[in-house]
Amino acid sequence: MRTFVIHINGIVQGVGFRPFVYNLAVSKGIKGSVINSGNGVEVRINADSFEEAESFLDDIKRHAPPLAHITVGYAEETEYQIFNNFNIEKTVSSGGLSLVPPDTAVCPSCAKEILNPADRRYNYPFTNCTDCGPRYTIMYDMPYDREKTVMSSFQMCPDCRTEYENPTDRRFHAQPNACPVCGPHVYYRNLEGIEAIKHVAGLIDSGEIVAVKGLGGYHLICDACSDAPIQRLRELKNRPDKPLAVMALPDTLAELDMTEAQRNLIFSQSAPIVTVECENTSLSHLVCPMSASVGYMTAYTPLHLILLKHLKTKYIVATSGNLKDEPIAKDEQEAEENLSLFTEHFLHHNRPIHNRCDDSLAAVVNNKPYILRRARGFAPYPVIMPASSDKCVLGVGAHLKSSVTLAKDGYGFVSQYIGDLDNPETTSFYDETVKKMEALYGLTPDIAVCDLHPTYHSSEYAEKLGIPVVKVQHHLAHMFACMAENGLKDNVLGVIMDGTGLGTDGTIWGGEFFVMKDMRITRPLSMPSVPQPGMDAAAKNPARMLVSYLHSFGLLKDNADIVTRNTGLTERDISLITGMADKGINCINTSGTGRFFESIGSLVTQTPVNLFEAHSAMKLEGLCTPSGRTYSVSSPEELFAAVLEDIRKGTDRHLIASSFHNGFADWIFSRALELCSQHIITDVVLSGGVFQNTYLVGKLVSLFENSELNLRLHSKTPPNDGCISLGQAFFGNFHTLPTIDL
Repeated sequence: MRTFVIHINGIVQGVGFRPFVYNLAVSKGIKGSVINSGNGVEVRINADSFEEAESFLDDIKRHAPPLAHITVGYAEETEYQIFNNFNIEKTVSSGGLSLVPPDTAVCPSCAKEILNPADRRYNYPFTNCTDCGPRYTIMYDMPYDREKTVMSSFQMCPDCRTEYENPTDRRFHAQPNACPVCGPHVYYRNLEGIEAIKHVAGLIDSGEIVAVKGLGGYHLICDACSDAPIQRLRELKNRPDKPLAVMALPDTLAELDMTEAQRNLIFSQSAPIVTVECENTSLSHLVCPMSASVGYMTAYTPLHLILLKHLKTKYIVATSGNLKDEPIAKDEQEAEENLSLFTEHFLHHNRPIHNRCDDSLAAVVNNKPYILRRARGFAPYPVIMPASSDKCVLGVGAHLKSSVTLAKDGYGFVSQYIGDLDNPETTSFYDETVKKMEALYGLTPDIAVCDLHPTYHSSEYAEKLGIPVVKVQHHLAHMFACMAENGLKDNVLGVIMDGTGLGTDGTIWGGEFFVMKDMRITRPLSMPSVPQPGMDAAAKNPARMLVSYLHSFGLLKDNADIVTRNTGLTERDISLITGMADKGINCINTSGTGRFFESIGSLVTQTPVNLFEAHSAMKLEGLCTPSGRTYSVSSPEELFAAVLEDIRKGTDRHLIASSFHNGFADWIFSRALELCSQHIITDVVLSGGVFQNTYLVGKLVSLFENSELNLRLHSKTPPNDGCISLGQAFFGNFHTLPTIDL
C-alpha cells in the first residue's frame, strides 16, 4: 500500500466539493482525507498503485458537483501514511491562489423546499445549499469558510448546524446555510418575513414601484404588464427608450418561444438577463419600445421566487436600483437616500452585501452565450490566458463600462461590471473593487497596465500605485481581450469596431483593422477619419456627426434637405457644424464606428440626440428584420450614399436598416479576406462596443462560416469596454511585449 496526494485547482471551494469527494471515497472503500488549501483542494489516499490513484482522480473529474470547475488535477506519490478511514480535514491556508466561486441561482431542490408548506424553509427567502446561493457577494477572504463571509454574524441553530456538519447532507459546509430560526430576514417598515413580502406583492399589483434588496444590490420593481407604473418609472429615471429587464417565474419563461440555447442560458446557474425576441406576451410595449427583443431573467433568488409566487402579474420589471450612472445601491442607507426619488416603498433584508454586483446581461449568438455585461453569476470567475507570468499584473480598465483584472499564473481574474467613471460614487466603487479583489485573492500588483488616455480615472489610479506602468492603446486592449479568451498569442487579424479610444497619433480611433504577425502589430486599415464637432459632445448629438460625415464624403450639398427633415437641424445649424469642421474649431478627428452607426441611426430613425449611449444606433438595430437585401459597396462612404438614396426613394426604413447592417458586415468580411490572405493569417477576432449589435455579429458569423477563416468572438467578457482590463492584463503577461508599429 502506498500514499498519493491528488492536487485539484479551480472552482472547488464553496461548491460542495469536499463532501462529494468524501462520499465518493466512502462508496469505493478508499481511505484517506480531503482538505481545502489556499490554492484548491488536496486529497490524500492509500492506494496500491499510481494507476489506482489516477482512476480515483478520473472519477472525481467525471462526477464533480454542478458548480465545480476543475482547471488543474494531478496525482503524485508522497510520504507513506496510514489512514484508518476517510476524513474531511479542517481548512488550512497555504498562501496559493484559489478561484472564487460566483453567485449562483437557486437550485431546483431548494426551490422545492421553499414552496413546500411542510418544509421548515417554506417561504424562507435565504434558502441555499452547496449547489446554489450567494458566494462572491458575501465573501471577504479565501479559503471560502463561513467566518470569512458576511454570514459570520449569524449563528446557526441546532438543525442548521447538524446539516452543516453532516458530510452526506447537501448543506454540508454550505457557508450561507440558514433558516427562519437563525438566519437573515426581510422587512418592510414594521412587517417581517412572509407578511412583508405579501404586502409588497400587493403594492406591486396595485401599480406601485418598490425597491427590493436582492443578491448584489437593489432592484426597482413594478408590474411589467401595466403601462402606468412603467411610464412613471421611465419618467423618474429619465429613461424614455432604453430597455428594461423583465423577471418571471421559471414556469412562465418556459412558455416563451425561445431557442434551446436561449433557454439553457436563462435557466443556467449564472441566470443572466437574456435578450429574447418573442411575441404574444402580456408585457407592456413600454418595456422595450425600440425593438421586439426583451431582456428576460428567471427568479434567481428565493426572495424573488417567493415574491413572484404572491403576485397576480406574471412579469415584473426588475431594473437596477441606482441613480443615473451611479453604482447599484447595496444597503438600507444607500437605498433610502438614492432611491427615494423613485419610491417610498423598500423591501430590505439584513444579510449584508460585501461586493455589490449588478445583473449580468447576455445574448445568444451562433447558439452560444454572448456576454454584454459581466457581473452576477460570472464575476469573478477567471479567464485562463495563453500567456502566464509569475508577476501580478493589474489591468485597470477603461473609463466607460469599467472593470479591473488581476492576472497571475495564467489566470485573469476579471471583476464585476463597475460602470462609467464619471462621478465620485462610481470612482469610489472602482477603488473599492480593486482593494477588495486584492484582499480576496491575497495579491499585490507588481505591474499596472492602463490606457493611453492620461486623464481617465483608471490611468490616474495606475500612476499613483508606485509600481511600473505599461500603457497600451485602447483598441489593442480590445483585441488582446478577445485573444485571451480564445487562447491566441499571435498571428491574428483584429477587427475592432468601437466608439472612442485615443489613438497613437493623437486622434480618436474606433474602426480598426490590426494585423498581429510574428509578434509585430500594424494597422493596415481603418474606418474613415472625420472631424468630431464638439469633441465628446458629439457622442450625445449624432446629428452633428451626421453632418460631419456627409460633409467629409461630399454628400451634404445634395442631401441637406433630408438632413433638415429627418433631424430637425436648420440650415444655420448645418453651416455652423461644417464651419467648425473646416476650421478645426472644437473638433478632433475620429474613425469611431460607433459615431458612424449613430449617424446612420439619427438619419433613419430621426433621433438627433442620444438620451443614452448608442441610443440612435440601438434604434437602428431594432428596425432590422430578416432580409436578403444587402447594400453592395466597397467603402463606408458608399454605404452612406446607399442609405440616402433609399430614403429619397421612400424605401421602408426596416429594409434600409437591414440593408445597411448587411452591407457593413459584407464590407468587414471582404476586408478581412483580403488582409488575411495578404498576411497569411486564419484567425480573426472581433471586439469593440459596436459588436454589442447582435444582428451585425450574426451576419458576420454567417459570412465567415463559409470561409476558411476562423472567426473568434467574446464569450467570457463583453465586446464593449468591460473587456479592456482583461486585454490590458493579458498584454502585461507577455514576457516579451509585441512590437507595435502603428
